[in-house]
Amino acid sequence: MSMSGFLRTREWRIVRRLVLIGIALFIVYRSYGDTLIGWMRGPDAERDLVITRSEFRPDLPGAKPAWIIGFKNGSRRYTYDRIQLEATYRDAAGAILQKDTLVVHHRIVPGEETIIGSPDFRERPGAAAGSLKVVKAETAR
Repeated sequence: MSMSGFLRTREWRIVRRLVLIGIALFIVYRSYGDTLIGWMRGPDAERDLVITRSEFRPDLPGAKPAWIIGFKNGSRRYTYDRIQLEATYRDAAGAILQKDTLVVHHRIVPGEETIIGSPDFRERPGAAAGSLKVVKAETAR
C-alpha cells in the first residue's frame, strides 16, 4: 500500500481526528485550566484566605489588647465570613505563652484585600508579640 493509499483509509481519518481532539483539549487546558479546576473545587479558607498583616498590640490604652489584621481573599468565587484564627502569643524573649482561637466577624468578598482591627477579649499578661494562622471560615451566602 502506498502512502497516498494509506491517507485515504478509515483508520487514518480516525487517528487524525483523535490527534486534533487531543490538541484542542491541550490548548483549552492551557488557557482555561485554572478556571475549570477552580469551578470544580469547593471552598477552602486555608487556601483562599491569606493574612497579609498581623500585628498584636498589647500596649493600647484600655484593659484589653487588640489585633490589626490584613486579609486577602484569593478565591474567585467564594465570600467568607466568621473567620477563625489560631493566635499564638509570645513573651519578650520569644517563648510561647498561650495559643487561642479568635473569631473575626468580617465579610471578605472574592479578590478583596482589607485591614481590620479586632479587640482581643481576654487579657494576655506578659504577651509582647503574636502570630495568626487561618483555621477555617464559613462561606457566606
